[in-house]
Amino acid sequence: MEARRATVHLIYNGANATGSIAPSLAGFSYTDVASGSSDSISVEFTGRRWIGPWFPVTGDKLVPTIQTFNWSFDGQFMAFPCGAFMVDDFSFSGGPPIGLSLEALAIPTDSSFKTTKRTITYEDATLQEIGQEIADRAGIALVYEATPPISIKRVEQSNQDDCEFYNKLVGEYGLQLKIYNNRLVVFSEADYEAKAPKVTLTEADFDPNWSFNTSLLGVYTGVKYQYTNPDKNKTYTVEAGDGNRILTCNDAADNLGEAISVALAAINKANRGTTTMTLTMKAIPGLIATDCVAIVGLQKLDGKYYIEKITHSVGSGYKMALTLRRVEKRFTSPTKAVESSA
Repeated sequence: MEARRATVHLIYNGANATGSIAPSLAGFSYTDVASGSSDSISVEFTGRRWIGPWFPVTGDKLVPTIQTFNWSFDGQFMAFPCGAFMVDDFSFSGGPPIGLSLEALAIPTDSSFKTTKRTITYEDATLQEIGQEIADRAGIALVYEATPPISIKRVEQSNQDDCEFYNKLVGEYGLQLKIYNNRLVVFSEADYEAKAPKVTLTEADFDPNWSFNTSLLGVYTGVKYQYTNPDKNKTYTVEAGDGNRILTCNDAADNLGEAISVALAAINKANRGTTTMTLTMKAIPGLIATDCVAIVGLQKLDGKYYIEKITHSVGSGYKMALTLRRVEKRFTSPTKAVESSA
């Protein structure tokens, strides 16, 4: 078999820079997160041209693709697009040779998405329609995967940037938000957890010093929700589960259906991540955050795990550092749901 290798193909400000930059590329890492924060890349370069004609500028656009050759078998070629990124920070270090450390984030070209504070009231809109308005302002596409539609009577964006506001809003309904390749993606984490594991891993696949942590005392066995809507003079009461570890919740809701969604989202979010693993391993091209993997051969540690984050590192080799959480049973329906006059 021919030697296994990995390289980085790089589009820099719209031009194919792979050939000219490759000799000065000293290291590359790509952090792929499932939700909650931006994907990012870190690139290490060497050479004096970076303090001269190639001097970077904040806002430069990078589109990297990790390419693998002969990775699993002779003659195999795979390309893994990382998405589009904008330079937000860089620094130099003395040599020889002179080094450049460049950091870039997966954010829209319109930086107001994360910087401009807005106060807006949305009325009689769906969660998807609000997302479309925000995506339009940022000049990117909205990919909305969640069903059924979620109707919102009234919600206020109060002195918040669009990213902070919408990320919090989708979370209140048990959904997740991710920015990838100039797209705003809203998805149901529960749907992704339900998918079959993409790969099965054993301890033999891990580098040394992997870790496992559990905090089962933090697991809630049920939820009790109650909220009185002052405009409608109605009280919504929702319960799910039972036992002695009960989460209490009173976030605002406009109707009983919305109250059920909010209550179930609250307990599922609270129980998320009580059992986690971190490990580093030889890269598996195509594995992404939001995929599930099966861990076997570790007895009580075995199970189905959801990938929260992957950091791809390409240099002398190609490794992946995974942050995983065990997929726990979700609360999907209430045991009690009542609407009454306040």
